[in-house]
Amino acid sequence: MAVVERLGGLPAEAEAVTEQIQREYLLWVTERLTADLGVVFDDPDAARAVHERVFTRELPRLLGPRGRLLVARVDGEVVGIGALQPVGPGTAEIKRMYVRPQARGLGIGRVILDRLLADARTIGYRVVRLETAPFMAEAHALYRSMGFQDRPVWDHTETGLSGLASLMIFMELRLDQDARV
Repeated sequence: MAVVERLGGLPAEAEAVTEQIQREYLLWVTERLTADLGVVFDDPDAARAVHERVFTRELPRLLGPRGRLLVARVDGEVVGIGALQPVGPGTAEIKRMYVRPQARGLGIGRVILDRLLADARTIGYRVVRLETAPFMAEAHALYRSMGFQDRPVWDHTETGLSGLASLMIFMELRLDQDARV
């Protein structure tokens, strides 16, 4: 059984808990972008480092009162992660949703997303958005089952840092019009 917990405390403490799964996530994404979409990185390590720095820089906001950083553990091991990042007074972004391959199929992603959306409502967000890669088909099904709909790209996307925004899928859920499928 998975236990989902909200991380708090100092950014360095949260980084220590999430560092390994974040690196695994970024490695998986860059490998899949290359294998599935033919993306060629001049320096894949440097590309991943950019996104690691973005995550580290955002930790204070993710750990603050308007953000969330959740991890799922099975037998004490971190097997999933998800974050809610404030981006405006009424808008938050789901970030870094990832479940390790050995823990997929156990409903962990749904539990993390349910908790993030419940927290978003409690905080008072009206809109939650996310960006996802085309190869994340299981995630797309989960997001759509929760009521997310495709939307155009927004300014200042994280994948824009790597020049990959044109390859991504952008979705949003209006919490004031939440209608699950």
